[in-house]
Amino acid sequence: MPAKKFFVTTAIDYVNGSPHLGHAYEKTGADALARFHRQRGDDVFFLTGTDENATKNEQEARAQGIPTREFVDRNAAEFKRLCDEWNISYDRFIRTSVDDDHKRGVQEFVRRWIAAGDVYAGTYEGLYCTRCEAFYEEADLVGGRCRFHPDNPDAVQRVKEENYFFRLSKYEAKLKRLFAERPEFTVPEARRNEVLGWFERGLRDISVSRGRSLEWGIPWPGEPRHTVYVWFDALINYVTGVGFGTDDDLFRKWWPCDVHVIGLDISRFHCIYWPAMLLSAGIELPRQVFVHGFLENRGGRLSKSSGNVMDAFAFAGEYGVDGARYLLLREAPFEKSSPISVESFHDRFNADLANGLGNLVSRTTAMIERYFAGRVPDASPAGPSEGAVREAAERALRHHDTAAAQLRFADALTAAFSLVDAANKHYTRTQPWQLAREPSRRGELGAALYAGCEALRLLAYLLWPYLPTTVERIAAQLGAPSPAAARWDEVATWGLLRAGTEVRPGPALFPRLEAPKVA
Repeated sequence: MPAKKFFVTTAIDYVNGSPHLGHAYEKTGADALARFHRQRGDDVFFLTGTDENATKNEQEARAQGIPTREFVDRNAAEFKRLCDEWNISYDRFIRTSVDDDHKRGVQEFVRRWIAAGDVYAGTYEGLYCTRCEAFYEEADLVGGRCRFHPDNPDAVQRVKEENYFFRLSKYEAKLKRLFAERPEFTVPEARRNEVLGWFERGLRDISVSRGRSLEWGIPWPGEPRHTVYVWFDALINYVTGVGFGTDDDLFRKWWPCDVHVIGLDISRFHCIYWPAMLLSAGIELPRQVFVHGFLENRGGRLSKSSGNVMDAFAFAGEYGVDGARYLLLREAPFEKSSPISVESFHDRFNADLANGLGNLVSRTTAMIERYFAGRVPDASPAGPSEGAVREAAERALRHHDTAAAQLRFADALTAAFSLVDAANKHYTRTQPWQLAREPSRRGELGAALYAGCEALRLLAYLLWPYLPTTVERIAAQLGAPSPAAARWDEVATWGLLRAGTEVRPGPALFPRLEAPKVA
């Protein structure tokens, strides 16, 4: 039976500044989802990249006195470095100002709008946020300011210019029907309700081009005085990234997208504009838009414009890449906005990773080396405590998979770490160090340590989407198959670790931290 395809995307990031922890958060969540589906046997394509055709890039480059291309290339390289250093397993990193297939695909997409009669020339006069690169109505503002950039009083400006407009209003009835018939199209529920609220005002036609007072952007087909408005150019990357307009076979293989992973500040573009654009172009709609929350620090969201940021590279340097990935997804539930702090990260690292998982690995491998010459002992005779660990493992597998499939990564990790707790409590109950003093109880000792080993083996596979490097070390210490290469249906069953397998202790996976340092 052929593998089921799974196509996941992140939003592509503006390159007008450096990446911060919020960018790492979205990409790590999408990466965990991609790895989860690969591990379960799906054929996965994971698309991410950078959104580079914004006019503010040209403005910023001029302000710095450097060519726009140099400015964009420099910043885009930082976002790619973030993905690579954070072990983000993307299949394509798209760059909208560089990749020729994207430019060709965008122009083909626009030509389809024109052919459908959904584009007309007009004059836009109204409010424009230079930080969001988005047009807003008065009702969208809070105290006259953009609600996503309240610390920037100059972000919202009144503009007037000739544009091409897209007939969004034409698709209002179809979009309402979409949300009525497919409640899972936008999740979580709170984000879906927000989208439904926008229909109450009615949908107005939207500007989809910018006059070429600046030269940066993808030219409008047949009209050299206009560029495709950056937001629509950016949204179209989801189809051009898998061959739209350039590779029909590739496009047929991967589209529709299974999950778009985005932040809540851009949900209108993805949940209303994007499906309308696709309907106009005659392209099947994506299956789901998952809207994650913001990271909040010192009472406000992390953002470049406010300066309220945490450095993603320093964060990974402090906790290690796997530690950083775990902390973000465990401390900040993906489905809602979450307050974070250096102190909470520090405490979670020591409690879960150093004292929990790391300690379980160290004590298990050390006891097997000491009491069984570094070989996995027999599993029998298993007693009630060993049975409790097995039940905890089977429960963790079920609960983890249910949560991970819904992008509830904090819940998925809680389920996985319930097995860590169960294994550590098992040692407290059975006290292998005491059993080792009584030769007549050697069978009990072996069964106790086998249960600990088997819990660790299953944890190595459960935690691979989140701590991919760490669990490879755990599996290697246990002599188990590589989590990256193992077939899930061949490893996710209790009792597969063979007696006599060599176990090799190693250095501490997560040394305890003495004091929080990341700023």
